[in-house]
Amino acid sequence: MTVLLTQRSQRLGVRLFTRAARDFRWWVIAGFPVTFAISLVFADVIEIGAWRITASVFQWFVAIWSGLTVHTFFQAGLAMGLTRREATVSLSVFGALLSAAAIAVVAVGLLAEHALLSAVAGPHFTLGETAATASRYLLVTPLYCCAGLALGAVEVRWRGGNAKAMPLLVASGVLALACMAFEYGQWWFPQWAPAGVGLAAALAAVFVLLLRDAPVQPKRA
Repeated sequence: MTVLLTQRSQRLGVRLFTRAARDFRWWVIAGFPVTFAISLVFADVIEIGAWRITASVFQWFVAIWSGLTVHTFFQAGLAMGLTRREATVSLSVFGALLSAAAIAVVAVGLLAEHALLSAVAGPHFTLGETAATASRYLLVTPLYCCAGLALGAVEVRWRGGNAKAMPLLVASGVLALACMAFEYGQWWFPQWAPAGVGLAAALAAVFVLLLRDAPVQPKRA
């Protein structure tokens, strides 16, 4: 019985991810040619490559979509008969799949852009530097995802009070600065990578603990 319930939670998590991928697939697909065209046209201006900018924007999508999914799915899942644990597992599976897909998209884009510039314009960065940049997102992307999940859990746990909006905004700002520090800062990689892993783990723990006893919101007429 426990195995069946676990499988149901996992299937729901996969379904949440495939729905998000289906809804945004054309935005992702269109992002490749548009970004590569910008890289070629402004190769002498954007020395880091346009895909680095696209990758950074993509991290915000990961964070925001993670938080929104917690907001929309958790209470709906409880209304469908899921336990809090099952809903949390589903959201965790969704977050893991979203992070993995985002990491793959960023890495493919960085490597493809480098190959294109090498063939046409000549990049300002080496293949090794490109690979190192891609490897940073193995930590950066889950960090953004965990931040989104944690903030979504905060909103679900303490939903309904206007006075709580300001603390939530402050927490969002602090986490955004922390995520960007790890994304752009040169000081931490790789020696401070454990600190980033610890922050992601702490945010994941906050997400789980807050949803463990989150109140069930009554249905509105």
